[in-house]
Amino acid sequence: MAQSESTESLLESAVGTAESPVTEAFALLGDETRLAILLAIWETYDPHADDNAVPFSRILNRLDVDDPGNLRYHLEKLRGQFLRQEAAGEGYELRAPGMKLVRTVLAGAGVGDVSMDATEIDQPCLSCGAPTVISYDDGCLVWACSECAGATPEATDTAGFLSATPFPPAGLRDRSPAEIQLASIAEARQKKQRMFDGFCPDCSGAVEGRLEWCADHDGDGICEHCGKQFVAWARFQCQVCKRHDISSPKTLALFHPAVVSFYDDHGVSIRFRADDFENARQVFDRMHDHGLELVSTGPPRVAVTASMNGETICLTFDETAAVVDVRR
Repeated sequence: MAQSESTESLLESAVGTAESPVTEAFALLGDETRLAILLAIWETYDPHADDNAVPFSRILNRLDVDDPGNLRYHLEKLRGQFLRQEAAGEGYELRAPGMKLVRTVLAGAGVGDVSMDATEIDQPCLSCGAPTVISYDDGCLVWACSECAGATPEATDTAGFLSATPFPPAGLRDRSPAEIQLASIAEARQKKQRMFDGFCPDCSGAVEGRLEWCADHDGDGICEHCGKQFVAWARFQCQVCKRHDISSPKTLALFHPAVVSFYDDHGVSIRFRADDFENARQVFDRMHDHGLELVSTGPPRVAVTASMNGETICLTFDETAAVVDVRR
């Protein structure tokens, strides 16, 4: 087999360009000493202090490094991309990319396996009313019905599958199973809204949306053609980091100012905190009660209707999953 004559590293080749900032960022973190430096500086970080610079001597003592020159070498490599050095030259601060990296590590990415066996929670299945359970594995919180086939039985091997939500392991700490479920819903709701608003919750990149539908949808339960409960859904994807999300227009309607105002006018708030169980459940029920209709396929249009006390509001979504008409 012929040997490659390329002078690029494997990392540079994988990224596709030796000049890429992505390549440089990954290369900088190729030594565990540098990750240790970022964590050591974070330990001293005080978000309320005017000066967060950590002296070189403190970093040296914290890492128990025998060679100060070697430590300065690694600090210099991190300076600019992940660290900034104060004017006097004796202290170092985390720049925003460095802080984000440390927070990702602390949230649980790559720290170790965290899991939770299926545990029943006080949240009935929306399809059959049976008790539901949550479980956690591989950074994902899974919600399932204990009796029926669930919302999308074709999408997963999980019996009774209702939904799966990426959730950092740190979110499990000091919370009961019910609190974990609500916290995951609150976080997912915020991220869905940001995707709907057009920017990525992970990298702030531009997000594109599109409307998809089932042309032969069977509205009685789970459709045998698409495996989904509803005739149409919205798909979003970040154009930078490829984060993606699938949402029901029923959910997206809750983010529109006109719908928020509609419910406010009827004395109902559709906002909730991660510890507001009762209101969260009411919001979830109202979303489930929204009407959803595929009114056109050329061009594709979906209407979502909410009703209260004899009054109705209707939102129309276009092929990009954007609201193009509001009628009340």
